[in-house]
Amino acid sequence: MACQTKGSFETRILGDGSRAFHLRFQVDGGRQTIVLHEQPSCNCGCGGGWQEVAARGELDDLVARGRAGLWRPRAPRRPGTGAGARPVPSFGDYAAAWLEGKIAGVIGDRPIADNTVNDYRARLRHLAYLDAYPVDQIDPGLCVEFKAHLLAKAREIREALAAGVELRERSGRARRPLGPASIRKVLDALGSILEEAVEDGLLAHNPARGRRMRVRVPKPKRTCLEIDELACLLDAAACQDNPVANARFSKTAGPSAARVAELARQWLRPAQIGEALGLSTATVTYHLRRLGVEVGRGYVGRRVICELLGRGGVRVGELCNMRVGDVRVHDPQGARFRVLESKTEAGERLVEMSPALVEEVVEHIARLRRLGLPSGPDAYLFPNLRGGQLSRRRVRQIVDEAASLAGERLAAKGMSPLPHTTPHALRRTYISIALVANQFDVKFVMAQVGHANSTMTMDVYAQLEQRAKRSHGTNFDRLLAETREQIEVLPLTKPAGNRPSDPAADPRGLARSI
Repeated sequence: MACQTKGSFETRILGDGSRAFHLRFQVDGGRQTIVLHEQPSCNCGCGGGWQEVAARGELDDLVARGRAGLWRPRAPRRPGTGAGARPVPSFGDYAAAWLEGKIAGVIGDRPIADNTVNDYRARLRHLAYLDAYPVDQIDPGLCVEFKAHLLAKAREIREALAAGVELRERSGRARRPLGPASIRKVLDALGSILEEAVEDGLLAHNPARGRRMRVRVPKPKRTCLEIDELACLLDAAACQDNPVANARFSKTAGPSAARVAELARQWLRPAQIGEALGLSTATVTYHLRRLGVEVGRGYVGRRVICELLGRGGVRVGELCNMRVGDVRVHDPQGARFRVLESKTEAGERLVEMSPALVEEVVEHIARLRRLGLPSGPDAYLFPNLRGGQLSRRRVRQIVDEAASLAGERLAAKGMSPLPHTTPHALRRTYISIALVANQFDVKFVMAQVGHANSTMTMDVYAQLEQRAKRSHGTNFDRLLAETREQIEVLPLTKPAGNRPSDPAADPRGLARSI
């Protein structure tokens, strides 16, 4: 329903003889007042220099936007702007105004995205240590003290967790220490805020920029799977998709148990099975436990999730945002899927699908329909049990569980388990296999995975080059063996007791060359 808005206009004469125009209007029952000043040097945030005609036009515009439901309160004025002497704001107030400027696009070249807003809010929570200080009193010593505070707090949390102490945030979530990368992000935010303070004339220089404020972030160890390891992971995920794959059928099992098992193969929950067979949920649960079937989560598509990560190279956020309508199985130019909601603009792309991936996705959509889950064009391709969006945490858990089962299977065969496997590790695995499958066509692979530059793609390419050099050991052994064969065929010209290093005993200098 559109907002019901009406307004009134009032002109007041100020002490200096200039006029102030009071615009009053109501939005959904709430009364709003905006004051526009005629004085050009006004620093209240209205801009100054208003005339009556322009002010009345502004009121009409405000009323129209209110009726359309588009009116928003005026953003608070950033500290440090405007003319005239003003008290120096505290860092907390200045940081809040800085973030509002980033959100509105006043600071920077464009408004920041919602995910970036949440990231900045998290950083400002750590910067609360400086909130009470006036901006002009923040010096290099205080910045170094704040850095030491972050490092000490992280160390204390790590020590407490190592001692078995369970620490909780106010929200109830487990508390985790800040790592070097997170600490550097907080300090970068401090530097960006104080950079604006320098621009506003509140500081002569930026005390948060300097050698002492640096934090070394170790380069994370990026892993990717070999082709056989990826195949083992996909097989493990497929086994976890089948709840009765390891069911213990006994000769004494009756027809009810067989019917329960048949419906359990379709990933129906116990309540759904009981409703279909006319049994109570407790009876269905009893049969499932006797069959050795884990009672709990329903079908989410473990195999196809791992397939899309390992065969499509999508990011975990892109996978969670994907809709059924983004999949083009019958495209004349080949089966592909669209990635519209991505981390970067380069990430919005069309990704080609292999025939095996097409079969998995088609079967997955058919299974969603059999289970009665939303499967229309706007439905999530990988919904949770309620048909909503699957969380990133759940995707990481699915990959971790499949990797654990695959590692157990490999260990049972006397082979090394999988390396640390995450959704991003599967993305790197896709890049490595795609480079080999396409004769190292870097540009094509970059377009498939949505890389804006070739740095990350070439990083995986460098790892592949290291794999290609694995024949170094074989070649080294071959050269050493050939040298030994040359020595063995040499005739003995003097007694064997002579030193090989004697030039007379070694006329060709083979010993020295070795």
